[in-house]
Amino acid sequence: MIRKFFSQAWSAFKLPTLTKDKSTFWVGATWSVLLFVLFISGVAGFYSRYSLPPVLMLLIGIVVGGLVYYGSVLLSWIIFKVSKIIPSYTLFPIGGAIGALLIFRVVRFSWPSAIYQPAVILYLLVSMVLGGSLALLSEGTVLPLRKKRAAILGCCFSVLLLLWGLFWVGQKGNDPYPITFDSTTVVKTLDEEGINNPALPGPYGFEYFTYGSGKDKKREDYAKAVKYKTDSVDARKLLPDWKEKKKKWRERYWGFGVDAFPLNGRVWMPEGEGPFPLILIVHGNHSMEDYSDGGYAYLGELLASYGFIAVSVDENFLNGTWSGDFMGKEMPTRAWLLLKHLEQWDIWSRDANHALYQRADLDQVMLIGHSRGGEAVSIAAAFNQLPFFPDNAQEAFNFRFGIKGVVAIAPTDYRYKRQMKLENINFLSLQGSYDADEASFFGFRQYQRVTFTDTTSYWFKAGVYIHGANHGQFNTTWDRTDFGAPMSWLLNTAPIIPRTDQEQTAKLFISAFAAMVLDTQMAYRPLFQQTALAGDWLANGVYLSNFKDSKSTIIANFEQDIDLAKEPKGVFIKTKNLSIWQEEQLLYRNKDTQGNNALILGWDYGDSLKMDSVASYEVSFPDSLHTTADQLLLSIAAGNPGLLKKKRKKPDKDPQIDFSIYLIDSSGQEAQLVLSKIKQIAPRLKVKYTKLQSIGEDMLGNAWEITPETYALPFSAFDKAPTFDFKSLCKVRLVFDQTPYGVVVVDEIGFNRGVSKESPR
Repeated sequence: MIRKFFSQAWSAFKLPTLTKDKSTFWVGATWSVLLFVLFISGVAGFYSRYSLPPVLMLLIGIVVGGLVYYGSVLLSWIIFKVSKIIPSYTLFPIGGAIGALLIFRVVRFSWPSAIYQPAVILYLLVSMVLGGSLALLSEGTVLPLRKKRAAILGCCFSVLLLLWGLFWVGQKGNDPYPITFDSTTVVKTLDEEGINNPALPGPYGFEYFTYGSGKDKKREDYAKAVKYKTDSVDARKLLPDWKEKKKKWRERYWGFGVDAFPLNGRVWMPEGEGPFPLILIVHGNHSMEDYSDGGYAYLGELLASYGFIAVSVDENFLNGTWSGDFMGKEMPTRAWLLLKHLEQWDIWSRDANHALYQRADLDQVMLIGHSRGGEAVSIAAAFNQLPFFPDNAQEAFNFRFGIKGVVAIAPTDYRYKRQMKLENINFLSLQGSYDADEASFFGFRQYQRVTFTDTTSYWFKAGVYIHGANHGQFNTTWDRTDFGAPMSWLLNTAPIIPRTDQEQTAKLFISAFAAMVLDTQMAYRPLFQQTALAGDWLANGVYLSNFKDSKSTIIANFEQDIDLAKEPKGVFIKTKNLSIWQEEQLLYRNKDTQGNNALILGWDYGDSLKMDSVASYEVSFPDSLHTTADQLLLSIAAGNPGLLKKKRKKPDKDPQIDFSIYLIDSSGQEAQLVLSKIKQIAPRLKVKYTKLQSIGEDMLGNAWEITPETYALPFSAFDKAPTFDFKSLCKVRLVFDQTPYGVVVVDEIGFNRGVSKESPR
């Protein structure tokens, strides 16, 4: 009986006769099923990260695919023998293929099941039809005319479907939400004011070199090519998760462990004696074998040309690989390593016998991080002030460097279990709307947690939301697709802006930020208050800015309580004719909190303005809150008009939101400004991350999320009576008299005063 069992199993195992009937069609179909499985497994192998050449991984994938396929065939046969529910041997190859493809889905293809399963089933059937039809046609004249025609039709149909699939995969996608938006301003641009473009090269020459262990087994730049050697650091107390297969395979690849992390860096050093301010740049999580630290040369070169030492820090050994990702448990180590680099520069700077003696100013430091590095720089700024590692006090800290500014590029804000509350530090975050890796403006959440208590110095925080920017193009070694293949085949890349435009945007804002933070160049302050002032410095597009500084006084931020009629400090609210008036917590597209409450206002007059029932929202306050102000601050965004209940002819079309703003003094006199005179409110910025919208929303969340923008409205722009007294302001009124219906989100209302400009560089 045992011999008969294995004999029958072998008959189900053989090729090309996997079926008992041995019909020509099923023989061909069986071969095609096997080839389809081997193709999928080969693709899975080719795009795997196992530190081996892709071609070798392709071959390994094919071999593994064949073994998995035959294992699945045998399992199908055993199920048949035990349950006798499979009526024919012809289903064995199908069962084997389905089993293998499901395994590949779990192991390598991270496609959503809603697209992966229908796609593989469809193309499994297509491959069977194609293989069977070709086998029939191989019989030549023996084949009856009717079967020959059916076989030809099957071949043509299958080939067309295969070509269509390849065509769809190769397409960039489309932009279903084109934006026609006028971001011009009546105020003079910075260029018209005679201020230099900070994204253009500066006056300093610079040299490039690397420092590091001097014995890196993978990269010559950190081996014999280093200009200065550094000692390793022991991170065992910070990263206890360095163990098991993560430890084994990483140490085999890198040649070192958690007790001997290297301090490796790429340096762009200005020419001259110094000391120069020091800027560290750190990458985020990526394939550790695809080194990320070289991708910020465009920033390093620019910053060095303005007299800043720029260092791109190597932390690739903490990145993900085939043996696992630390899933955020490495975030404290990413931050700590930055501080250890600063410690190394401090040692060099104090050593009179070293070539870098007094070249770096450790009281003038800025940190720039991308992705997980964007979260790490905030953690580093917080750790810089601590005496001990908060997760293990056995690791003592003694840093206290002069970190004056932090830049978070498309950062995470959820990897580390602690959220950083930063105080008296300058902060900037950049985010792209088409970022498929970090799909929401998580830097805005950190922005909310930056506070200013120092009244003697100037501090500011800013955020810039760049419509059409993705995650990877901020790093030149990363890609236009934020997922690796084969997942990247699903991405809709057509709406993504060109790499040169994205780099130009990063250069502009980061260079201007560095000039303000490290070189007191306050002439660039208006750039962060109103991006339209950049003029031709930026490519045409939509840029939303957030801004607040230590000179800002906020009279209403809708955070404190549930009383809609008042805010703290004697601030009271009065409304008229509003269809919607509510305060709510703002959410990201994935329903996670933005860490921020806002006011939602809606009005609806039908299809035309009715001036006798115009809606308004009025805030009254003591005049002592703004006695030195010369700007009104509003943080606003277009809301969802679908919240309005009235039916209209074009319910899916968002109106172009606009409204009037009235300032009222203690004698009742008014000053008025229509908001679009300064800048139009951007429409809702909807995105389509994947070629199939439903797939993108399942993976990343809604097509739209609320993204407020700060408006700094100068008092001088308001139309007012000659006797109007700005020093006795007591009310701000928003009057919705420009569009018949709409919904607007108001985040903050407040005042600001200008800061004297020093000479632009």
